[in-house]
Order: sequence, then C-alpha cells, then structure tokens
Amino acid sequence: MRKRIVTVVFVCAGAISLSACGGDRSAGGDSAQVMELPAITEDTKLGDDGSQEQTMSSDGEQADTEPAVPLSEGQYTQGGGEQSGDEELEESLAAFRQAREDNVIDYGNGVTGGSPGNPEDYGFSLDLSAVENFDSRELTEGYAAGKRYVENTLGFVPETRNTVYSCADPRIWAIYDAEDKGVANGYAPENIFICEYCDHGTWQYLILVRQGKGSAWEVIHHGSSYRAEEGEN
Repeated sequence: MRKRIVTVVFVCAGAISLSACGGDRSAGGDSAQVMELPAITEDTKLGDDGSQEQTMSSDGEQADTEPAVPLSEGQYTQGGGEQSGDEELEESLAAFRQAREDNVIDYGNGVTGGSPGNPEDYGFSLDLSAVENFDSRELTEGYAAGKRYVENTLGFVPETRNTVYSCADPRIWAIYDAEDKGVANGYAPENIFICEYCDHGTWQYLILVRQGKGSAWEVIHHGSSYRAEEGEN
C-alpha cells in the first residue's frame, strides 16, 4: 500500500557548528521551535506555555512513492529492497539531522528555518499521515511539553540549537501503526505525540500522550525506544 510522504521543513534559529548531535546552543536556540505539518510549513515562535506567533507558507511537493518500511525498532528495510542494519540507518539519520541544522532559511522578522529536504534523499522515509490531523496549536503544545520535560524534569539544556525536535527516526514513528505501542498501549494514534532530543551526544525520544483532543500532552516516557526499558514498570 502506498503512503503519502512529504518533505519536512524544521524551524530553528542561528548559526551552527558540528557536534555529536549537530548543534550549537550558543548560536541562539529555541527562538523558533520545530514545527511540521503535511504540505504546510509552520514558522512558529514558541514559548514554554505554548503561546505562538506564526506565518504559513505552502510546502514542497507530495510524492506518492513506495516508502522505506519500518519493521520494528530493531529492523529497518528499504521498501522492496534488502534489509539494512541499524548502523546504516543511524548514518542516514546523522546526515539528515545535520542538514536540519545547517540548511538555514531566512523567513524575515528574525525567524529562520532549517530544511533538511526529503528524508528519501538520505535513504529513509517518514510517513506523517498519523499526525496530519494535528492542528498547529496541538503540535506547538506537544513540542512545548517536550521542551519543559527535558529542561525541567530531566534538568538539562541540550547543546543543540533547539531543545526538542520532530522525531526523525522511522523506528519510533512505527508506534502509530504498531499493534504493540509499548508505553503508549491503550492510546489511539491521534492521542500520541513523539519528538526527539540530544542527550549529551545521543539522540533520545519522548513519548507523549493525552486523554483526547483539547487535553494537555503529558510525557510518559523518555529513552531510546517506545517500549519500557529493562527495570521500568
């Protein structure tokens, strides 16, 4: 079955220097937070309370292509092709994340965006259909909740430009279609939100849930998987 794959534009700010997670907090991060919507670019200034100023512009083309298919968190295969190991995917993700920070676009009024282009250019695909019904406020509030969790609950500020980013890893996006949703079992896809952050050189993921549309997002898990890790309940 073919899925709709879209080019994603990430909003960020400032200059960049290469690091393990590809960012430079000293360049002025989080003056604009990551946003994404299918076929729409949301250039959003984000506060901790989720308040926002935004302008909207049409995004790139939608491509009806055979995507790379996430099999599980430990396997990844290019659609119709041979299985590729996690090491190859990690290299692709590293290049994608670096481009996300490097390719800065000036939208004016102090807002700049980082566009890595199409994930397929890096050898993997992201199916965003699970979140295409999220409106801009739902997305903004999700990122704001993730940012507060990292900085206040985990207690550190990543060295990357922004604290949290849209999840780039297709193995984590698999939570939306998986029968076993791990820590988010019992929640419908429309009540699950994922994002990523860099923890001292290692990319980690936040799993957020809500009770229904209009309710607040809450982080229920952080780590390298959407399944509870050994020692967790």
